[in-house]
Amino acid sequence: MLIKNLKEINKDYMNKTIEAIVLIVETKVKTARNDKVYADMIIQDASKQVEAKYWDYAKKEKFTSSIKEDEPVKIKCVVGEYQGRIQVTIKSIEKIEENIDLDKLIPSSDWGTDKLEKGLKYFRDLVEENHLQKLLDLMIWDEKYYAKFCSHPAAKRVHHNFRQGLLQHVLEVLKFAYTIAKTKNLTEKQISRLIVMCFLHDWAKIIEYKSLPAIGFTDEGTMLGHIFLGAHHTLNCMNQIDNFDEDDRLVILNGILGHHGKYEYGSPVLPKTVEAQILHLADVTSGDVESIISFSNDDDSKESFTPKLWNMGTDYFKR
Repeated sequence: MLIKNLKEINKDYMNKTIEAIVLIVETKVKTARNDKVYADMIIQDASKQVEAKYWDYAKKEKFTSSIKEDEPVKIKCVVGEYQGRIQVTIKSIEKIEENIDLDKLIPSSDWGTDKLEKGLKYFRDLVEENHLQKLLDLMIWDEKYYAKFCSHPAAKRVHHNFRQGLLQHVLEVLKFAYTIAKTKNLTEKQISRLIVMCFLHDWAKIIEYKSLPAIGFTDEGTMLGHIFLGAHHTLNCMNQIDNFDEDDRLVILNGILGHHGKYEYGSPVLPKTVEAQILHLADVTSGDVESIISFSNDDDSKESFTPKLWNMGTDYFKR
């Protein structure tokens, strides 16, 4: 039975054999207690990511390791579940000769490219200070970075882990932060700083994460992380701009370094301004709400509550 997309799989398919055209975006080779070598995989199409087990990996290691993240394959698998979530056991993998549109196999923001890019320009135009506009132009609108900034995911799994996910997340943070700033009557200078901080707080995820359809961290991202990389590149760009205001430099860098809000969450410093605190709160709100919504939408059980969402520590009412 060939299914149209992975989102179609639900518990009605339990223990049934299905076929699907997917991308294998992650493969982790492991050894079971009985010393059998197998692979934990993540497969995906544009509708969903699904965890998969491939117990015959050792027999097919050369073939399987030759499959690239952007190479569509047809799999035959049996549907099961693990800890309340759909999981499949792969029985066979075949390469596909005909051309497959990768857009049909990579999840993307449902906001649409035009809306996302208009949102970027709208908030950029709210920044009136010339040196802050130059900073944004160097880090976002420069041709070295713009395409990556507009296409990268914002995370591997937890939130906004799809094409244009970083862009959507940044716009959500901008909208939340701007609303708070206007409600609390921050000065125009404070608002300009805040907008720049929102734009740049996760900028270095274009370096930290691999380009889709691959998922996970680059070597540089693993070694250094997006907080350090973002502050480092921002400071370098600030130093290219003549007479960059020193207070703006300190406030913006503190916002980037402190946007996780706590030392134990990876920030090397705490937010030291009201702008930095607003950025932190807006960042958490965007990530947490997206995480809850996507997790709830992925849960196809008929239960009233989802399974526990690990990063939030609780389950959620669905109806």
